[in-house]
Amino acid sequence: MRAPLPVPGPGFLRVTEDYLCLEGEGLTLGAPTHLIRLSGCDLRCWWCDSKQSSFDEREARLIPIARLLKRVGAACPAWVSMTGGEPLWRSALELASLGQLMKALKERGYKVKIESNGRHWRPELDAFIDLWSVAPKWDGRKQGLAQRSPAMDFDLGTLRQLCQGPGRTGRLQLKFVITTAPQGSPRPADLARVKALLKALGPEVKQVPIYLTPEGLLPGADYLERNRRLGAAIQRQAKAWADWDIHVAPQWHRVLHGDARRR
Repeated sequence: MRAPLPVPGPGFLRVTEDYLCLEGEGLTLGAPTHLIRLSGCDLRCWWCDSKQSSFDEREARLIPIARLLKRVGAACPAWVSMTGGEPLWRSALELASLGQLMKALKERGYKVKIESNGRHWRPELDAFIDLWSVAPKWDGRKQGLAQRSPAMDFDLGTLRQLCQGPGRTGRLQLKFVITTAPQGSPRPADLARVKALLKALGPEVKQVPIYLTPEGLLPGADYLERNRRLGAAIQRQAKAWADWDIHVAPQWHRVLHGDARRR
């Protein structure tokens, strides 16, 4: 068993991996992006495709931000994506290091995106973030209020802060994973939950791009069929979704590379 990871000191981050890729989701789909996967998460989503980072941190290493800047500089893409795990679930010291990294990236002309579950609003980092990509979570296998549990939940108050901050300036997108029922169709309870959450967020969310993507643990034709079925379900209910900027979209990296790592 690997020894526990030491607590990061000043200028260090817990990192599982970082690499150059094509962005797989949302507004920056297909953009050359240097992805920095920070280790550790406060949720336990059963469909998570980065459990090595989110659940037990078995691949985490302490990396100085100077080394990360050097690696981004060698690749020199337009975008750098902070993902996880949950990049905003950090100690105060590590959050300060994350802010230093993002500030340095902005000073070098890069655009910074952060992938978050939306449970943590860190206004001190907002000036360094070009795009907040927020994916609220719940357990799609359960019905109704049972979908909300301490291990997998969203925070409505924090989501409202995001919609009233980055959302008002066009720097926010919301993403929802729609899990799959046994027969292969999108779970109606997931779609109902998205709709209820968007209504609860109020008028501020109406101009925010909303991305619906199917659970995607399997590659190939099965994944494409999940996208077709999700698209068909939204088309059948088009009028019910017309108040929001809804997009049904796959994870592009999964279309191209299936379950391959570092893609």
